[in-house]
Amino acid sequence: MTLLAYTPFIDPVNINQYWYLLLLPVSLLVSLSYKACRVESLSDLPREVGVMTVQIVVVMILLGVASFLFVEKVLPMIAA
Repeated sequence: MTLLAYTPFIDPVNINQYWYLLLLPVSLLVSLSYKACRVESLSDLPREVGVMTVQIVVVMILLGVASFLFVEKVLPMIAA
C-alpha cells in the first residue's frame, strides 16, 4: 500500500487486533457532536458529553455480554 494512492474505503487500515480501542474515541466524538447541538448552555457541555460517553460504553459492553450469553447458553438449549 502506497500513501500516494491511498483510498480509505477501498483499502482500509488493518487494525483488526485493536478494534476495541476505538470504542472510546468514537463514543466520545458521537456524544460531543450530538450534545453540541442539543445542550442549552455550553457550560454544561463537558458534563453531558462525559455522561453520554459513559452511557454508550456501558451499554455497548452490556450488549456484548448479553449477545455472548445468548449465543453460548440460550442457543444450545434451543438447538437441543
